[in-house]
Amino acid sequence: MAKSDYELFREGLERKRAPAVARAVQLLADDRYEEAEEEIRTVDSSIYGMVATAKMYRERLAELVADGVNSQNKARVEAVYHRALATAQSAYPEPHTAMEADDYTAGQAEDRAQLVAILGYDLDDK
Repeated sequence: MAKSDYELFREGLERKRAPAVARAVQLLADDRYEEAEEEIRTVDSSIYGMVATAKMYRERLAELVADGVNSQNKARVEAVYHRALATAQSAYPEPHTAMEADDYTAGQAEDRAQLVAILGYDLDDK
């Protein structure tokens, strides 16, 4: 079955974005958040680039938490959590209908719940 123009477009964006994401992951490891985000945004400023950025932050948060959260790295972990949340929450287009608004609100709540689950506690419950 032939791929649709949309599928081909998305695959092209992903191929174009992949090297930038790899570079961004390295920058993120050094806590160079703005530079990491810009690396991706430069090659893909679309909603798909934003989703890729949110995924990168989510994966980095999971790595940091897997290494253990303690007094020496807690601020770093929470900074990555905040960046992950802000990026994920902004990766939704402007809703045009009430149904879209409800769907986006539900999606944002799910994104937040995933990050809280990774972190292991809710920063808003402090």
